[in-house]
Amino acid sequence: MKWFWRIFFTFLLITGWALLVYSYINFTLESPKRTSEVEIMIPANATLKDIGATLKKQGLIRDATFFRYYAWYTRLTNLKPGYYQIKPDENLDQIIERLHGGKQNTVKITVPEGKNIEEVAAIISKAGFNGEEFKKKANTKLSNYIFEQDIPTRADRKYRYEGYLFPSTYEFKKGEYVDKIAKSMLDQFAERMTKLRVRDRLKDRNLTVDQWVTIASIVEREGRAKQELPKIAGVIFNRLDKKMKLEVDATIVFAMKMDEKKGKIDTRYPSPYNTYLVNGLPPGPIAAPSENALKAVLYPEQNDYLFYVTKSDGSGEHYFAKTAAEHLHNIQLSNQNQKKQKK
Repeated sequence: MKWFWRIFFTFLLITGWALLVYSYINFTLESPKRTSEVEIMIPANATLKDIGATLKKQGLIRDATFFRYYAWYTRLTNLKPGYYQIKPDENLDQIIERLHGGKQNTVKITVPEGKNIEEVAAIISKAGFNGEEFKKKANTKLSNYIFEQDIPTRADRKYRYEGYLFPSTYEFKKGEYVDKIAKSMLDQFAERMTKLRVRDRLKDRNLTVDQWVTIASIVEREGRAKQELPKIAGVIFNRLDKKMKLEVDATIVFAMKMDEKKGKIDTRYPSPYNTYLVNGLPPGPIAAPSENALKAVLYPEQNDYLFYVTKSDGSGEHYFAKTAAEHLHNIQLSNQNQKKQKK
């Protein structure tokens, strides 16, 4: 019978140690009681070991030693990066489920192409951020990019970063500082400069970065059909080369919006942005141009057109003309199309 008792006590010993180890592991992985939400940030490419260390640091588990093994046990190892708001009553299983499902505490913001800073501020305000503070940051130096040197300091320029806050879809944690939001948009603009290899091309065309962005913003606001952007850019360069006033309606629209003036477009509206009155380019960009518009200005269509007018047929396209007489004829066609559209 001695062998029986030996086996019995060995079994008890092993079971006791197993229960002790289990209890210890369970204790380390327990989420201590909390009275408030805890925000965590999981960086891209974070390992399970890294995530465990983050949870321990934020007081969501007592020890990170066994976290990765527990994640493997649950088969939820694909934990997604981002910002997460962990509720006081969430246990480790629920936290892992949240990270696996990517249920982040973030807000998506889509900035459409061709929007000015006032309009972007309204978009981020609607998303729950401080739009007024965002507008202030748009006049404060936020980055150390080389293109900063090309942004002139002018009293008649409404916003320093007008045109440079790249239109795209962004994701920010709730309560994010607006300077970081603006900086993210500047980062995207800087990436496009690198992607398009801008510096050499601007040198060939004898343009500064700010002139490039200003013309691109006009092209963006004037063009509706993507395929026409290079052609519109060609017209603008042709008029600049001939020392003709640009006479772009979009610049007046911008000027009136910045001055909070309502009503029809007034070609005599007193503003340095009114290209019916001033020679050359306005003081700065009038909107955030898309990558297509930026590229169109780098590689404009070589043509002899000096005028264009919308077709008013629902296509978003324009009639182009080389002479004033042709332009007047195209305006008549546009008016006729507009009447047909109203029927």
